[in-house]
Amino acid sequence: MFRLRRILPYVLGEWPVLPLILALTAATSALTALQPWPLKLLVDCALGDGPLPAPASRALRACSLPPSAPVLIGVAAIASLFVFALNSVVDTALTWAWARGGQRMVYRLAAEVLHRLQRLSLLFHRRSHVGDLLDRVSTDTYCVYSVAEALLVSPGRNLLTLAAVTSVAWGLNPHLAIISLAAAPVLAGTALLFGGRLTRRAQTKRRAEARLLTFVHQTLTAIPVVQAFGSEVRNRRMFEGLAADAVALSQRATFLSNAYESVTGLATTVGAAMVLLLGGLEVAAGRMSVGSLLVLLAYLRSMQGAFRGLLGTYGELKRAEASVERVLEVLDSDDEVREAPCAQPLPALPTGQRGHLRLEGVTFGYEPGRPVLSNVSLEARPGEALAIVGPTGAGKSTLVSLVPRFCDPWEGRVWLDGLDVREAQLRSLREQVALVLQEPFLLPLTVAENIAFGRPDATQAEIVAAAEAANADAFIRKLPEGYDTPLGEHGATLSGGERQRLSIARAFLKDAPVLILDEPTSALDAGTEAALLEALQRLMEGRTTLIIAHRLSTIRHADRIIVLDAGRVAEAGTEKELLAAGGLYSRLRSHQLADAERVTE
Repeated sequence: MFRLRRILPYVLGEWPVLPLILALTAATSALTALQPWPLKLLVDCALGDGPLPAPASRALRACSLPPSAPVLIGVAAIASLFVFALNSVVDTALTWAWARGGQRMVYRLAAEVLHRLQRLSLLFHRRSHVGDLLDRVSTDTYCVYSVAEALLVSPGRNLLTLAAVTSVAWGLNPHLAIISLAAAPVLAGTALLFGGRLTRRAQTKRRAEARLLTFVHQTLTAIPVVQAFGSEVRNRRMFEGLAADAVALSQRATFLSNAYESVTGLATTVGAAMVLLLGGLEVAAGRMSVGSLLVLLAYLRSMQGAFRGLLGTYGELKRAEASVERVLEVLDSDDEVREAPCAQPLPALPTGQRGHLRLEGVTFGYEPGRPVLSNVSLEARPGEALAIVGPTGAGKSTLVSLVPRFCDPWEGRVWLDGLDVREAQLRSLREQVALVLQEPFLLPLTVAENIAFGRPDATQAEIVAAAEAANADAFIRKLPEGYDTPLGEHGATLSGGERQRLSIARAFLKDAPVLILDEPTSALDAGTEAALLEALQRLMEGRTTLIIAHRLSTIRHADRIIVLDAGRVAEAGTEKELLAAGGLYSRLRSHQLADAERVTE
């Protein structure tokens, strides 16, 4: 119930449409009680010699019609058609209202889950699979629809149907009405017996489906690698294995659900047989008409359907519980990067004084007891370019991720413009930082929308100016629709250099005082790298820049160099000082020069 209470606000958020849904539900219940009466009129009055009900008699007198058999047969047929048409109209209206309100509930919850996922730290996303998270957003959020149906609409409809049908059935024959209600305890016991098992089956089925979706996502995002290594057949076998597990779990869940349906069906069938037996004896003894027996049998089916619907509420909630838990796992996930209650914006300093960055004794790791960075301290003054180099795995990318608070250090502090970043508003902090990464991360939007991703309110002139500064305007204008050309997934229709130019243009347009360049040219050839370095040099002007690069040629414009080794600062100084010291940087430089000579030879 605690978990369901967490979901209810998304249901009650659609309060304007809920009264309409409940009113239409009440109308449906009333029509259910009315449906068998044209049949009673036909059997008892038109085909038999039973007395005409008072409402029907008054209606015939108002229409100046005689109560003859042909007239009564026609009236019964027209009444049956009228009830059916009215019921169809009410059902259509109810479906429309429920679809509108239900879909809005689902999308509101999905938006909340997506927003939460966007705010969770990189630590959370490193531990999660994209396919599983996608399944939670697109599929599991439908649990709010199931909860609303099971807690509000279905109980209201079934209770009203029971009340209407039982009261009319009691007036026709109290004994048969009681017998009709006798199956309720059996149905309740069956629901309680099967409820827990249905939940566990639903949970294991959802996990299997999420694993399958995760595998498909991983495969499709790695198509070049799959094709290059000829893994298509192996991946198909793996998919078939995961699919077989999902099918087996689905079969077991279906078998359990069918067993539940069979037991409840047996109970309702026995109840119907008892009513049919005793009601037939009542008709044979002349204590009840055939039409009344037909009405009672119709009401029996309605009562049993309402009972099963009410008891099915428990099973429906248990089945939805698996999805509710998966949604709440995201909404309740501990955010390692939280905004402080008293967080404040970064100080508004004049241009040229912004971007003073300082790290003091920073220690951090992704797993407890395994630090990636150990007691790292450095400082970059406004407008200074600081290069961070070192062997693979030294902690370079981890270090720069602390600046925009993608992660928080275990120990030590990160300062920007005199303010501890943990005391700054996240939005204010990240507005001060621009990124150019090895992977540009372009979205399937237009070229202009990708450039303006950090500043969606930018004008067309500002977008073009940023592209020109990044040396991207020339190739953009050659595209089929210029700046309005839609890009494929990850910008697959562009070359590596073109994608990186768009990433640089995006950073130009953001115009942040702190710039992080995380190996922006390592995936490019030497010729393309040389063309990009000019644009990067313009981008760095007047900005505090942290440059990570394996190619030491990329950092020749850096003011100072920090050399990391095994998560610690091994050396620091200008390139001239580090070469003279003959330490780790000097060895890295010598290795790269030797590699370049071998390539030249």
